[in-house]
Amino acid sequence: MMSGRGRAALMLVVVALCSGLAGAAIERLVVQRYFRRPPGRPSPEQQAEHRREMLDEMSKVLDLTPPQRAGIDSIMKRTDSTLRAIRHEMQPRTIAEFESSRNEIIARLDSAQRVKFAKIPKRSPPGFRR
Repeated sequence: MMSGRGRAALMLVVVALCSGLAGAAIERLVVQRYFRRPPGRPSPEQQAEHRREMLDEMSKVLDLTPPQRAGIDSIMKRTDSTLRAIRHEMQPRTIAEFESSRNEIIARLDSAQRVKFAKIPKRSPPGFRR
């Protein structure tokens, strides 16, 4: 049997370990969710996982044969690649439109408002990088 001091020391160690684990889990969650990739822009790994999940569901519901599954997977990969290329092509035009609207807004502001407006961080359109 443990003495009162031994139990207290053990409890301190358990609390310290649990606190460390909770802190690490929270830090990992925050870093992954908020700092890894901007919202609305899944990583290639996330896209591949989503595609696999969709393909698994289709295989189950439609009872796909292995050749059908392989063909559909190929179509989905090609579509992902094509959509990425389209977004890349449209990015300059989209950014130009946002810049144009920003300039129109600035033209309607007085000098004090322009100074304040200049301090507002510019944001890229969803799905695009600056």
